[in-house]
Amino acid sequence: MNELFAQVRHHGYIFIFLIVLAEALGVPVPAALALVAGGAAVASGTLRAPTAVVVAVTAMLLGDSLLYVLGSLMGWRLLGFLCRVSVDPETCVLHSAERFYKRGRATLLIAKVIPGLNSMAPPLAGSMKMPFRQFLGLDFLGATAYAFAYGTVGFIFRDFVATIGRGFRAQRMRSKSRSSSPRLLSPLIVSRCTGSTGFTASFHGYRSPSWQRS
Repeated sequence: MNELFAQVRHHGYIFIFLIVLAEALGVPVPAALALVAGGAAVASGTLRAPTAVVVAVTAMLLGDSLLYVLGSLMGWRLLGFLCRVSVDPETCVLHSAERFYKRGRATLLIAKVIPGLNSMAPPLAGSMKMPFRQFLGLDFLGATAYAFAYGTVGFIFRDFVATIGRGFRAQRMRSKSRSSSPRLLSPLIVSRCTGSTGFTASFHGYRSPSWQRS
């Protein structure tokens, strides 16, 4: 987690864009944590809030639009591919389709916060021939709410996020120090062994005085 926060602080908007785009395309990456880190970066003055929101929403719209087009062209084949990581791909597709049928348009508004449905809703909308303008409008509202929600969490709890980052950094430093301890002790052990060996050699090479040999 600390590495994620460091990447957001270092690379800024481009890192948020790539992480959010990857999640929108179905890649299992922590986009929500990246948005939280982005909100904390906004609170610290590293990033600007309007730009961060525009970058995140644009990335989601690009990824979702691509899946919408692919869903309209490939249909269930794409849905099966996205569900392949599931234990039962067929059940994954059927559950996602059932949710989409029951909730319809509202699914696109809440899909981002439901694991497994966030990357399934756009191709489902495409395969069911939802008009693209309608899809884009609903997806825009859902993406904006998603970015604002997690960004606001990072902005409000920026001190807590910073504490988590410091905790992970301290834990990593302790782990490094523990792993380097044997390296620091080994020269001391070698020097002691060498010293004792030298002492033994000098003892064996020692010749008693002539008055004792007589």
